[in-house]
Amino acid sequence: MRTMALGVPMAVVDVDEALAGAWRPHRFDVDVVRVQDPPVDWWPDLVAAGFFPKPQVLTWRAASAASEEEFIARLSGKDRQNLRTARRRTVESGLSVKVEQVDSALLDAFLPLYEAGIARMAHGLAIASQNRDMLLAEADDYFAVCIRDGDDLVGASLNQQSRTRDEVRARFSTTVPDQRQASLAKVLYLEVVEVARQRGFAWVSLGSDPNLYGHLAKPGLFGFKNRLGFSAIPSHLVDPGSGSDQADRIVGLSALTDPSFVLSYALDANGTPHRGERLRLELFTTDPTVDQRPYRADYLDGVTVHRVARRP
Repeated sequence: MRTMALGVPMAVVDVDEALAGAWRPHRFDVDVVRVQDPPVDWWPDLVAAGFFPKPQVLTWRAASAASEEEFIARLSGKDRQNLRTARRRTVESGLSVKVEQVDSALLDAFLPLYEAGIARMAHGLAIASQNRDMLLAEADDYFAVCIRDGDDLVGASLNQQSRTRDEVRARFSTTVPDQRQASLAKVLYLEVVEVARQRGFAWVSLGSDPNLYGHLAKPGLFGFKNRLGFSAIPSHLVDPGSGSDQADRIVGLSALTDPSFVLSYALDANGTPHRGERLRLELFTTDPTVDQRPYRADYLDGVTVHRVARRP
């Protein structure tokens, strides 16, 4: 029952064990109690028992829009200003932004920068490095948006284009770890949207995250993608057959950030979770006064705060 999932102590139980509370002897030893692939018929009972049915993986997507002005118009006034400031700082710093081919030379520059960024993460995985041969073999399906300081690479996004999905997907990205980091990332992704629009793609994706913010993906990443105008949706709605369903109950934050959260399936008028696009945010924290504003989004059915007791 008790296991470790990339550093997170977890109890994986079946529906009967979840409903009977068989996990409770482990409640001080784990952070997450999880039911993998719970049958939909049992979702109302799991919700009543404090579990939240959810997609395992979330995909971040936005329509490329007819123009950059239309794309940016969706954002708040503050976020629009932040994007303009990021672009201005890039120009004032003498940096160049351009589209490049994905080839051996680019990967030789990109991967060390990428790996350094992964090394700064508590549970980072250097997936791009593991897929170097794949990236070269499928290079015709990719393009890179690069930011350079002279010849030096200071930021890049490797993007996969798919006519089948009518989508450009930012697969791997990184920037130098300095005061420009957030600004460079915004400039990168805005340029990815522009290239997708120019090439006639209807959708842009910022990739997929595991649906547990506070572990591999941090709460700040959720806010960053939201503020760029992207929405989190269940991955199986974009890529049928990808991901699965889970029902999680967070009981501790020993290996997770405070706060941590999941996006659960929204409830219908009868209070029954529905396996659709609508999601709601379940926020877990030891602080009942936590600021909810960074986690709100128009496409979500609200934010619910759940108190997690501090452990001795």
